[in-house]
Amino acid sequence: MEKGSIANQCGVSTMSHLVFCTFDLKDASLEDYRNAFADLEGIGLTRVQKSDKGDATTIPTTSAMGRFHGKSSVEVRDDVRSRVKAAFVARRFRSEFFVAVGEHWAWAAEKT
Repeated sequence: MEKGSIANQCGVSTMSHLVFCTFDLKDASLEDYRNAFADLEGIGLTRVQKSDKGDATTIPTTSAMGRFHGKSSVEVRDDVRSRVKAAFVARRFRSEFFVAVGEHWAWAAEKT
């Protein structure tokens, strides 16, 4: 199972979900942002993603993304949201964050 996976309980099959999280920390230092990204990485959300062609892509600043397994998008959203909140509260960050989850997903990155 992937690092960010939700345990498959009761033998119910799970699906892969893409989770995108963006955040803002109020009155935060560079070290606070480094700690936030370390916490998100511990959950399974990272800034560097591999494309379907194997290329590494860094997504925009203050965003992180990861693949999770769960029974539904709602279950995955609620789990990731509570884990991000717990990590940020533990560090006493004043923050706002947004979590989006999709079952049938695709992404692309471009630079101009």
